[in-house]
Amino acid sequence: MSALLTVRDLHVRFNTGGPLARALGRDTHIEGVAGVDLDIAPGETMALVGESGSGKTTLARAVAGLGGDITGEVLFDGKPVAGRTGGEAKALRRDVAFMFQDAVSSLSPRFTIRGLIEEPFRIHGQPIPEGEVERLLGLVGLSAEMADRRPHELSGGQARRVGVARALALEPRLVIADEPTAGLDVSVQSEVLNLLNDLRERLDLAILIITHNLNIVRHVADKMAIMYLGRFVEIGETQAIFAQPRHPYTKALLSANPIIDAEARRDRIALEGEVPSLTQRPEGCEFHGRCPFARDLCAREAPDRTREPARSYTCHFPLEEEAPA
Repeated sequence: MSALLTVRDLHVRFNTGGPLARALGRDTHIEGVAGVDLDIAPGETMALVGESGSGKTTLARAVAGLGGDITGEVLFDGKPVAGRTGGEAKALRRDVAFMFQDAVSSLSPRFTIRGLIEEPFRIHGQPIPEGEVERLLGLVGLSAEMADRRPHELSGGQARRVGVARALALEPRLVIADEPTAGLDVSVQSEVLNLLNDLRERLDLAILIITHNLNIVRHVADKMAIMYLGRFVEIGETQAIFAQPRHPYTKALLSANPIIDAEARRDRIALEGEVPSLTQRPEGCEFHGRCPFARDLCAREAPDRTREPARSYTCHFPLEEEAPA
């Protein structure tokens, strides 16, 4: 299946300096995303995983053509995202929808639920089909009577479903979901994830999920990308990465999940130290200062990308599959 979203060698830079720094000729740019490649097909879910500041949100905004000094290639349905104007730019804004992290505060208290769901139509100057609000509410498992309520009258799960309905209003082809279950009880999280899975299959949606929660990834994502300092240290099929991570950072993130199995608990990798500043990227492998397996080579040389059938990774000394007992 051909990709709906294609990203090649994506770099996103930000200028952190003021007028004085520019006048003195100092380079005050930092790279929030550095050399990323990815593909997402229709009906496929990819998860971006990493600690805060790893570049997940920056990458998500860049694929929609938003924010920063962007270089590299971003194609949506085979056409460049950069440089779109007029009708092509409006079409992209309809085709790519965002679900924001805080479900309740992202919904304006000035509007009823009906007004909130109708707002994307008004922004894009499109007519609102009769009964469309009720149809969208039904699509996300809410009753038509919800249309006359206001955000403060909703539970967290209901507010999240309204956010999904609002995101789907213009029939997008890609939905970017920022921490879609943040702040929700475990049972409600499961309901929201099941809803996203159902909508993906019914509508042939592509979904890009930004999350810290690896239980979400295992439940809904076909592929996952592990980000560290704006780079993918490991990317590939979710099942393969969970079964046997190759990069120590991936293993450390997986280790942070609640684990019942005592044998798995003894195999944990604990993350130590702070994430380095983007203004002072480490030499060599950028993870070496926090890696329990780092050797001299790791501090001197950046590793090349190794490609396997189900994933790729960047590590001089990847974790090997454990031999059966």
